Amino acid sequence: MNPDVLEIYDVSFSPQGWCTVVAIVEDSVIVIPQTEYDPAEWGPAMCRGSFCLNEDDVMPATDAGMRRLLSERIDNWEVVDCSDWTDDG
Repeated sequence: MNPDVLEIYDVSFSPQGWCTVVAIVEDSVIVIPQTEYDPAEWGPAMCRGSFCLNEDDVMPATDAGMRRLLSERIDNWEVVDCSDWTDDG
């Protein structure tokens, strides 16, 4: 089962038919490491993923529908390194 997309930051389309997405995805990184007594706890992170659009694909009209489509179609999420981002604008 693919993790849920919580928030979409960017969606781009290539001429070759690829859709690339940057989004906050649940259960992407370990936020509390495993101990001798407890399993690791996972949390959301900024990720990038992509999928190939089909001729039959219809883009949903709502944000919830788009998040659901991306959650179902993308199974190759990669965590984006945000360590050098600043709030300076």
